[in-house]
Amino acid sequence: MKPILALAFACSLAACATAPGETSRNDPYEGFNRSMLGFNLALDEAVLEPASEAYTAVTPRWGRDRVGDFFTNLGEPVTFVNELLQGNVDGATETGARFVVNSTVGLGGLFDMARFRGVEAHDEDFGQTLAVWGVDSGPYLVLPLLGSTNPRDLLGFGVDRAITPTNYVNYTTNDDDELAVRSGLAILNGLNARSRAQGQIETLRDQPEPYVALRRAHTSQRDAAIRNGQSDPDAYEELPDFDDF
Repeated sequence: MKPILALAFACSLAACATAPGETSRNDPYEGFNRSMLGFNLALDEAVLEPASEAYTAVTPRWGRDRVGDFFTNLGEPVTFVNELLQGNVDGATETGARFVVNSTVGLGGLFDMARFRGVEAHDEDFGQTLAVWGVDSGPYLVLPLLGSTNPRDLLGFGVDRAITPTNYVNYTTNDDDELAVRSGLAILNGLNARSRAQGQIETLRDQPEPYVALRRAHTSQRDAAIRNGQSDPDAYEELPDFDDF
């Protein structure tokens, strides 16, 4: 489950988007994007990082792992649907089995029992589905809070949110309590994701050109995700060496 802006921003900073054959130089809005990255990094330093550090300090690694497994399990139905839409029946079968096992034996997803049995989690979203269908990514974008993306992935993000089953579950009968529960879950997910991304974000900040580093990593990792782990050998052909900076 990838439900909130803080989580999306953490994933983006950690280098989490572009179709096969494209390069990250598809960046006509670089000036705007650089401004947005500066804003996001400043916001992270002022708000997200201190909150994440406090969360990490009071939550042991075992507890953070359980939170991560729980939200990964909540995201399995969306991955399942996208794997079917991509024609990946084997992957969908594994994802469906993971969800059943982890939701039952794994106590509602708190324990990734399927991983212990050698069935690893997949991560498929509608942006990847559109790429598999041949939809062009459009230009590279950096947006406030959301971080690195592109028009295709923005559309995919909206569709994934619309088909997320938990959006249609009522946790309480009181509207105020419902909002509090949903907000609490979103904040917990975001803090846990930001905590996991701490090392990668520090690496990004240490780069001589953070914007180029983020664009490069974001594009290559997204491309590999679309190709199910197989990188495009031409993905870096137009990228400058960091030594130039």
